[in-house]
Amino acid sequence: MTSSLSFMGSYSGITMDTVDQLIEAESRKVVQYKNQQTGLTGEKNAWKDINTRLDSLYKKFDALKEPNAFDSKTVSNTNDKAVKVTAGTEALEGSYKVEVTTLATSSQLTSGSITGMSGKKITDSLSLSGELTFTTENSKGTEENKDLDTKSFTIKIAEGDSLKDIVTKINETAKEKESGLHASVIDNRIVLTDTDMGERSISVTDSNLEEGNESLVGKLALGTDVTSFTSGKQANLTVNGIQMYRNSNTITDAVDGLTFNLVGVTESNQVSTVKVTEDVDKTTKAIQDFVDQYNSVMSFIDTQLDVGDPSADGNKTGALVGDSSLMRIQSQLRSMMTSSSKDSTQPIKGLSDLGIEVNRFGAATLDTAKLKEQLAKNSNNVQAFFFREESVKDADRNETTKQFGIAQQMTTFINEYIGEKTGIITTKSKTIDGMIKGLDEQITKFNERLEKKRERYIEQFTALDVAMMEAESQLSYLMSQVTTNQQK
Repeated sequence: MTSSLSFMGSYSGITMDTVDQLIEAESRKVVQYKNQQTGLTGEKNAWKDINTRLDSLYKKFDALKEPNAFDSKTVSNTNDKAVKVTAGTEALEGSYKVEVTTLATSSQLTSGSITGMSGKKITDSLSLSGELTFTTENSKGTEENKDLDTKSFTIKIAEGDSLKDIVTKINETAKEKESGLHASVIDNRIVLTDTDMGERSISVTDSNLEEGNESLVGKLALGTDVTSFTSGKQANLTVNGIQMYRNSNTITDAVDGLTFNLVGVTESNQVSTVKVTEDVDKTTKAIQDFVDQYNSVMSFIDTQLDVGDPSADGNKTGALVGDSSLMRIQSQLRSMMTSSSKDSTQPIKGLSDLGIEVNRFGAATLDTAKLKEQLAKNSNNVQAFFFREESVKDADRNETTKQFGIAQQMTTFINEYIGEKTGIITTKSKTIDGMIKGLDEQITKFNERLEKKRERYIEQFTALDVAMMEAESQLSYLMSQVTTNQQK
C-alpha cells in the first residue's frame, strides 16, 4: 500500500487529496446519521426531564392524599417552660389552661458501704456467690391490682464476680425481663433506679439463702437497715380545673389528640394557656406546592413543543415538536385542572371553588384567601375533593373500597407515564436507545464501506498511473523506431 501511495499521481496527477475529497463527499451520510443521533439524544434527555418533573408533581398530589395535609393542628402556648404541647390530627380545636404542680420522678435505692470494698477497685473480685431477686412495684396499687404492676427478676452471682460484673448482670437481666430497673456504681455503692416513674418500691432479697450462711443482701449492703431509699412521685397537673395524676411526664390520655410533655413546675400566675387551631397554612402550602409544580411541568412542555419561527434563519425548535404523547400529557393535565365534578354528594366541584384558576395559556394561580375561606368553612370537604375512600358494591353486591378525588385521578394518570417498568416514558426511552444503537451500527458499516471504497480508489488511480507510465514508455519506443527508420 505504501508503494502504491508513493507512486499514485506520478503521471495522472490524482493524489490522495483527490481521494480524500471523494471520500468526504460520500461521507455526508455519516453526518446525517450523527445528526439523527443528536436529535434522538435530545429527545431522550427531554423525556428524562419531563419524567423528573412529573414525578415531583406526582409526589405533590400524593402528599394531598394524607390526612395530616388537611387535619394538621397548630398549637400556641403562653408558657412552654412548664409544659410543651403537641397536637395530632385527631385533636379538636379548643383552649386549655394547664398548671403543673409536681413532675413525675423515679424511685431510687442506694446501698450502704459494701463490706470488703475498702482499697479495692470495682473490677476486683468480691469472692461472693448466690442469687438475688430484684422487685419493683407500684406503692399506690391496691391489693387487687398490685400484681399487675409488679416486676421481678433474679441474677446469679459467681465466685470471682466483681462489683462491676454484678451491676452489669443486673442491667442485662433487667433489660431482658423489661423490668425498668437500672443499676450503677457511685462511690463504691450500688445505686438502683426504677425508670418507671411514680410512687414505686424497690426491694432486694436472697433467693436461695441456706441456713447458717451470711446473707448476700447483707454483704452487698442492700438490706433495708442500711440502704437509702427515695420514693418517686407522680406527676400532678390540672387541665381546665381538672386535677390528675400520672406516672409519667409525657401524658397522652388527658385530652384526645394532645400530648403534654411536662418540663417544669408552674410558677405563680404563669398558668399555661394552650390554644389548638387548624393549621391552614400547612394545607395552603401543600396546595401551593402542587400548583407551582404543575406550572413547572406545563412551562417545560411548552418549551419542548415550541416550533419557534419557521421563517427565521437558524430557527430553533423544541426537542419534542409534534410528539403526540407529550401533547396528550399537556391536554390531559389542563383538562383535569379545569374539569368539574358531577358527584352531587360533594359540595366542592372543581379547583376553581378553591381559588385555583387556569388561564388560556395553561398557567395556574392560587387565590389563598379563597382557599382559606373554604378550609375555615369545612376542611373535610376540601380533603374529600382531593382524596377520599368509599365503599361501593359491584354487580354481585360484593363490597369493595374505591378511591376518588382529583389527587387520585392525577397520580393514576401521571403513573401511566412515569411507571418504572411499563410507563410510557420508560418505553419511549428504551425505543430511543434502540434507535441510537441502530444508528451506531449503520455508521460502523458505512465507515467500513467507505474504507473499502478508499482502497479501491487508491488501487484504481495507481493502476491508471501505471497504465499511463506504460503508455508513455511505449510511445517513447515507437518514436525512437520512427526516428531510426527515417535516418536509414
